[in-house]
Parts: sequence; C-alpha cells; structure tokens
Amino acid sequence: MIAAIIVTTTSARGIHKALTVGKDRNARIFLAIGLFINIVMLALLKYANFFIDNVNRFSFGRFHLSFLQLAAPIGISFYTLQLVGYLLDVYWGIVEYQPSFLKTALFAAYYPQLTSGPISRYSQLKDQLYVGHQFSWKNVTFGLQRMMWGIFKKLVVSERAGMIVDTIYGDTATYDGLYIVWAAVLFMMQLYADFSGCMDIIIGASECYGIMLPENFRTPFFSRSVQEYWQRWHITLGAWLKDYVMFPILRSNTWRGLTKNVKRLFGKKAAKQIPAYLGMLCVWLLIGLWHGGAWKYVIGEGLWFWCVIVLEQLFAPVSKKVTKRLSINTDAFSWHVFQSLRVFICVCIGNIFFRLGSLKEAFAVIKLIFQHWNPEIFFCAGLSHPGIGRKNYVVLLIGLLVMLVVSALQEEKSVRERLAEQ
Repeated sequence: MIAAIIVTTTSARGIHKALTVGKDRNARIFLAIGLFINIVMLALLKYANFFIDNVNRFSFGRFHLSFLQLAAPIGISFYTLQLVGYLLDVYWGIVEYQPSFLKTALFAAYYPQLTSGPISRYSQLKDQLYVGHQFSWKNVTFGLQRMMWGIFKKLVVSERAGMIVDTIYGDTATYDGLYIVWAAVLFMMQLYADFSGCMDIIIGASECYGIMLPENFRTPFFSRSVQEYWQRWHITLGAWLKDYVMFPILRSNTWRGLTKNVKRLFGKKAAKQIPAYLGMLCVWLLIGLWHGGAWKYVIGEGLWFWCVIVLEQLFAPVSKKVTKRLSINTDAFSWHVFQSLRVFICVCIGNIFFRLGSLKEAFAVIKLIFQHWNPEIFFCAGLSHPGIGRKNYVVLLIGLLVMLVVSALQEEKSVRERLAEQ
C-alpha cells in the first residue's frame, strides 16, 4: 500500500508539472506509469493464480506454470481503485494535485472504508479529511445509531440466514427441490444484511468524526429492473466503473471507429446499441473479476447480469406495447411488486454461482431445483430444521420483517431523523 501511495503521489506530481507547462505528452506518460504500476500490483497479488490456472488448462499438458505464493494486502481492491481514480481526475483537471504524501495516504487509507469500501472520490473527501471537525452531538448519536443498525443486520439477520444456507448447500442430497430455492432467497438476504450492515458500521463510524462517506446501498430490493438494482447495490463500484472505464472506452478513437463501421453496415439504431453493449460488457467482466479470480464470478456476477440488462433494454419497447395492450396500470403498487420480484429472482440466480464453489457445482444445484417438487416443506416443520432451531428461525423472520419495514420507511425519509423528532 505504501508503494502504491508513493507511485501515485510521484505520478500525480509529474502530471501536474507537465500540464502546467503544456506538455500533454509527458502528462500522459506519467499517467500511464502510475496506472500501470497500480494495476499490475493489483493483478499480480489478487488475480495472478487465476490467469496461471487458465494458461495451464489451455496448454493441454504441454507445460505447467507454478502458482505464486503471494498474499494480497487487506483492502487492495478498494485503495487501488481510489488511487487510480485520483490520478485520472488529476489528469482530466477535475481535482487539484495534492502535493502532500501524508494527505494522499490519508485519502487512500482512511481506516473505516479501507477493507470494504465505499470507493470514495478525492473530490468527495478532500474538503472533509484535511480540515478540523468540532464535536457534534448529532453526528455522534446518528453515527452510533447507524453502527448499531449495521450490527443488528450482520449478527441478528445475516449470521442466522448463513447457518441455514450453509446447511442446505452443504447437504443437497437431503435438501433439494424447493429447499434450494429457499437457500437462494436466504443467501440473497444474508449477503445484503452482511454487506449493507458492514456499510452501516463504516459510514456510522465515519459520521461520528463528521466525515460523511458516500452511500453504497439504497434499498436495492425495491428496484424495478436489474439495471436499477445495480444502481442501488454497491453504488460506488458501479459509478467508478462507469466513469473511469465505460465512458473512456466509449469516447476512445477505437470505439468511435467501431460506431462508424456498425452504422455503415447495420444502420443508426445498431450504431447506438452495439458499441454501448460492448462497452457494458467490458464493465460487467470487470465486475465479475472484482468479486474474485474464478470463472464462477465472471459468469454469475458478470455475464449473467450483462445478458439480463441487454435483454431488458432490447425488449423494453415490446414490454411497453404489451402492458398498454393489456391496460396494465404501471403506476400500481402491485405492478411495482411484480417488477421487484422479477428482479429479485434474476439476482438470486446470479448469486447461486457466487455462493457455490464452482460453475459445475452451481449448474448441478440449479438442476436439483427441478428434479424434486416438494412444496410440502412450506406447510410443515421442514423449513425450520436446517441449520437453526425454531426460536432462531422466528428471530430471523422478525429480523427480515424489521429490515423490510425500515427500508420502506427510509425511501420516504431518514429513520434516524424520524427518531430524533420524537
């Protein structure tokens, strides 16, 4: 991490000096060096063995590369993206170059967000990190309340759901059919409670100091489309990839040339869609890799969601015509519930790949859903058996209900503000 901060500070200084005297070529060289070293460190420490494994597979026994025995620093993905974003912002003139090594280090390694995010921009934090903050009773009480809410999500909800999920997926010979569906639903709840709970603790801790970190979740299960879901889930990662990967790709000369060729061959509509979808593909492949160095992440968290979003956009005109022909009130609450349920199912399918050990195992478990039809488990004691007892099962269901109610209230107004008014 220290090496990354030194490289970033040096590169930013070089970019700043080169741009000041109008030497754009030198600025690009310093930018390229800074980006290259940061990205290579991330790739080497986190993804090297994934690429080595694939090279060995496709060599068909002609040679075998040894795996690297390297340990990645905690939070390397988060601080690397923050430093890369800072370098690009300096080059694009969005932010001023920060000459202080220690201040750059504070931005990269601000401890609450170091291990789990959110991925902050330099422009968001520079006016907060480098100034004094007076004690604020409201900040401390609101921060502690948010931390307690996060701990509730993680310990009361996520841990109990995780015990059921582990039991079902650990013994699919006993628990098949609709048990798998229930495990997929509960894993989605486990993942949300754990990750968003962690964000609540992080943002709450930072709020006690008067430093407001960007929100990373915004009631994702109320989304009406998969695209909207990803605008509400891990918000800072999606925004970072859109601003620093997708938009630069779409503005590049290569993509402009591609757009011209597509327009010449297939017309204006295709010229708008195909380059945009290919740019999205680059982003979704990176999202898959972000979650881990394995094909199950690339397929389940990357390609699957890319395909669903592309299909949503392609069939949007057809869907609009169908709803109009059937006289469906698209503003009705029931229609919103239907859309959110559809999104939830799509996300659960993708997360089966995320949860299980390999692609082969994920496909085998999905197959088990259709091999045994056992709806009776919902009308007897069957669901309360896996992993936890009946009392903990009731606590879990109450916890999920509380999360749902709070999320619905939060859509209209801050729950902490409501409490403060009392």
